[in-house]
Amino acid sequence: MAFDKGHEKLGGRKKGAQNRGTNSIKTLLNPLLPEEELAKLWKKKLYSRDPHVALEAFKVVIHYMFGKPVQPVASEEFAPPIKIDISAIPTRHVKA
Repeated sequence: MAFDKGHEKLGGRKKGAQNRGTNSIKTLLNPLLPEEELAKLWKKKLYSRDPHVALEAFKVVIHYMFGKPVQPVASEEFAPPIKIDISAIPTRHVKA
């Protein structure tokens, strides 16, 4: 049976319904990690003395706030070959 464009949705989750697995994990973890403690942990990571830890925490926060940037779609066309001009490299050593 082919898909007919414009017909109503049949089967699957209703629009806006959350995943049961996600809900169960959230209900399990919410009492263990209240929002106040979670905020303290994020501040600790974002203001870490280790710049690598702070940068990675910043990346995660930005992705959650604004979403990950769109990745370009790879096309069928191949990029032109890279040409490297080595004519300026001296062939013999010159004493300074």
